[in-house]
Amino acid sequence: MNFKALLKNEHLLSILHNVLMNETTKNQVSNASINGESYSYNRYSLLITMDIVIKYQIIINNETYNNYFLNKLDTITSNYSNHEDLIIKGNSLLIELVSNRLNVTTTKTEDKKQILKYIYDKYIVNGYCFHSFPSVFKEQTEEVGLTQDIDIKELNDLKKIDYIFSNHNYKNIISRNLKEKSRAIYITDSPAMAYYYAFRSPEYMAELTSLSKYYNYLKDYNKDAFYDKDYYKCKSNLASLCSHVNMTTKEETTVLKTFDRRWKALNLSESLPCIAFIKRSDLAKDSLPNINEIIKSVDTIELSYLVSKITDSKYPVIRKYSNISSLYLSVITMPSYREIKNNEFLTQEKVKVALTTKKREIYREEIEEEKKFDFKYAYSYGNANVVALTGILLITLGLTLTIILNVLGG
Repeated sequence: MNFKALLKNEHLLSILHNVLMNETTKNQVSNASINGESYSYNRYSLLITMDIVIKYQIIINNETYNNYFLNKLDTITSNYSNHEDLIIKGNSLLIELVSNRLNVTTTKTEDKKQILKYIYDKYIVNGYCFHSFPSVFKEQTEEVGLTQDIDIKELNDLKKIDYIFSNHNYKNIISRNLKEKSRAIYITDSPAMAYYYAFRSPEYMAELTSLSKYYNYLKDYNKDAFYDKDYYKCKSNLASLCSHVNMTTKEETTVLKTFDRRWKALNLSESLPCIAFIKRSDLAKDSLPNINEIIKSVDTIELSYLVSKITDSKYPVIRKYSNISSLYLSVITMPSYREIKNNEFLTQEKVKVALTTKKREIYREEIEEEKKFDFKYAYSYGNANVVALTGILLITLGLTLTIILNVLGG
């Protein structure tokens, strides 16, 4: 699966940037509330868009279609009326691409069945589930895979912070179970949810620095601090929260020093969102019991709806209590929030164009360095919260059957 070519495409990053920074909906807040914090409309749109991108990669997996796909995706993301509309248009695009690849129609019964069988084979039988993590653990994951090992130093740091906040009646500032003796590896079959947690990984740092429900009590704080991986904004947020709960100077110093230690250990200022693609067959999630029923319904149910029944998330949370060898996964580094938000790749390309009138031999090495969309790879342990995972799934990101039914009138 050559995902790198698509992820390095400047058109894709431009699309993601325009979705995230859409001025029309930039200040809207989604109806969903994840972990107690408000979530922006545009962030949901971004996750849905990446959901479409990942599903395209898994199902089509052919670079010759990339430009066509991105042109169509650009049109879709520039002209959708709501999240439901974006989901359905994404489904329709996948159907169109599969029909083109198979050279079949989307109207004849047997052709429609062939499309569904193809999507089922690519996305379910030979598809993937996902585990998200930050890039500091790249080498570890690629060498030994995903493990249940617990970092004792990390655990002690988290207990210390949790104890101080709890003494001020701010319970569960960290949602993770700090009493666990062995850690499950959290996996999901939803690409959008995987990307969502890749942005927030590790979850405990996201909660501490900007994404806990307790930040709603503050009049002012930087909501994007952890998404941007901005050390100073994250530390400022945490200091404000410490002050809000009336910590002693000693307590606040302990919390902030512990934060510094964790930040440095995780190299978060340079962190990039990573996702391990794990073969469904290795998790025994490579079949659907009702697939024959789905395929038989092609003449009575809308094709977009049937595709959603195949690709819709069935396992928002999978807990794996044994290690996963590096032989059974592929690590993919995704575009980071700050790269998308700041349109960094396009900025670099503009620099390249501006320098074309100068002596190329002088600037060549520098330009080549800049134009690389050079992702680092890695791994952290998914501290997924079941309620949050299920919430984000039900609201928008699993291509839910309820949404499809309501919109299509099925």
